[in-house]
Amino acid sequence: MAEQFYGRLFRAVRRLVRLVYPKYTAKVQGNIEGPVVYVMHHQNLFGPFIALMWFPKHLHAWILHVFLDRKACYDQYVNYTLTRRLGFNRPLAKLVALPLSYLTAKLLNSGKGIPVYRGSRKVIRTFELSLDALKKGESIVIFPDIDYKDSSPLMKEMYAGFLYLEKYYHEATGKHLSFIPLYVSRKKRMLVADQQITFRDGKDFEEELKVVYQKIRSHLNRLARQCGDA
Repeated sequence: MAEQFYGRLFRAVRRLVRLVYPKYTAKVQGNIEGPVVYVMHHQNLFGPFIALMWFPKHLHAWILHVFLDRKACYDQYVNYTLTRRLGFNRPLAKLVALPLSYLTAKLLNSGKGIPVYRGSRKVIRTFELSLDALKKGESIVIFPDIDYKDSSPLMKEMYAGFLYLEKYYHEATGKHLSFIPLYVSRKKRMLVADQQITFRDGKDFEEELKVVYQKIRSHLNRLARQCGDA
């Protein structure tokens, strides 16, 4: 059933968050048919948080694989997030990381996240899982910022590898995949999308990839300015 897309834990946490966090509405224009890939600015976790808490459609989020595996998540928290980023001493980091890593992995798996194996041959698994979801008519949200800690409203440089989903999807279905820039406005407390971007027929894939990349990035920044955030 569609309402059971997310797991029980994720649904419970989202209900709780919605009780205490300011509401964000969604304004998505156009007739969206079939599965799509929403592309958002990460903004140091702000983008993923708002999308998964407030977007009205069910989404599979691309998430760095370490956060979907309890042991890898624990190592990430101890060796980087809590110590190098937040300044915890190592004994305290270990103490905090144990329950936090368990909850994080459980929650994100319950939220139907797709693991991203960046810089690894296992990245093929990311594309296989994504293609399976898209073929079932389910949509995906991706946060491709190179500097994910950048909290400014404007999208800087992005990883372009996610655009290879087009090649996998087109080979499997004969159809082009729609990429939709999705912007979250702090000022308007709104998720905004108004354009579907696709690869064009008869174009060299590598050249068209550059065109689509620039269209997505430019449109995200245009939405930021239209909302008055930039």
